[in-house]
Amino acid sequence: MSQELARFGVSEFTHWFQTFEPDVRLYAQMSVDGIELCERKLAKDPDRAREQLAFLRESGLAVSSIQPRVHALFPDFMCPELLNPLERLAEYRKTIDLMSEFFPTSPLVTITGSAPRSNYQLAHQLARKSYAELADYAAGHGMRIMLEPLHPMFMNTDTFICSLNEAMGIIHAVNRENFGLLIDVWHVWQEPLIQERIQAVGDRLFGVHISDWPTNEPRCSADRLLPGDGCIDLPGLFGAIEMTGYPGVYCLEIFSDTALPDSLWREDAAQVIERGRQGFQRAWNNRHGGRPDSSVRAGHPKREDFEIEKAN
Repeated sequence: MSQELARFGVSEFTHWFQTFEPDVRLYAQMSVDGIELCERKLAKDPDRAREQLAFLRESGLAVSSIQPRVHALFPDFMCPELLNPLERLAEYRKTIDLMSEFFPTSPLVTITGSAPRSNYQLAHQLARKSYAELADYAAGHGMRIMLEPLHPMFMNTDTFICSLNEAMGIIHAVNRENFGLLIDVWHVWQEPLIQERIQAVGDRLFGVHISDWPTNEPRCSADRLLPGDGCIDLPGLFGAIEMTGYPGVYCLEIFSDTALPDSLWREDAAQVIERGRQGFQRAWNNRHGGRPDSSVRAGHPKREDFEIEKAN
């Protein structure tokens, strides 16, 4: 499947300190193709939140994906205080109830959170059971769920799933049509044979996050660059994603600690979006089929040192 003009969207996390209504107005003004709605920017009062969601719907913006307020099965950095997995699932179901009233076709993001007591066997068992229950609940509301693997730097704080293979293992084990994968290129680009691995995902790919990785390595875990400003082989990854048949939005998601002297969170929001869109379009226009695998940098293992692992 070939798309000459790919769709570009923006996550509300890209403008961390901007509130919900200004996000909506700016994205509509700039004619982005999709917004990733971040529930954390909505009022906690349900009636007020419904007013805000109605405002978004009336704006005409397409909602490409939704970040729930509680989006991890187990405690994570954004929500460490809610310890009971059953309570966390209950919060996620509340999000499904609310969002299905307004945007029933938009997939919801989830990560695993940290493994309870570092018991990875238990964590995997609970994840498979919980995701099956969550997917079934979402299916009853016409919604889809995405699992996002994170970079290994987030192991023990936000995730115990740090590769596409591990994520696809859970997705295949859960075996629900409405439960699929979210690829964030910042998190997965260093995996060996990543382009081939992405192509093998096929129709299980429900969403894509884009940004870039600093050439001299990140200065902290929230140090992302705009597409084209770093060292990720975005044309190769975009070519691989296109080969899966993915028809959705490529969503700009930027985390950028304000302690950094050049933090993107402190720059003009409209300029960040426009520069991100231009960088994405350049990479998209140069996309290729992924050979040779330029995602393996100097000093990293070579392609021939690996065999593609097949997801269980």
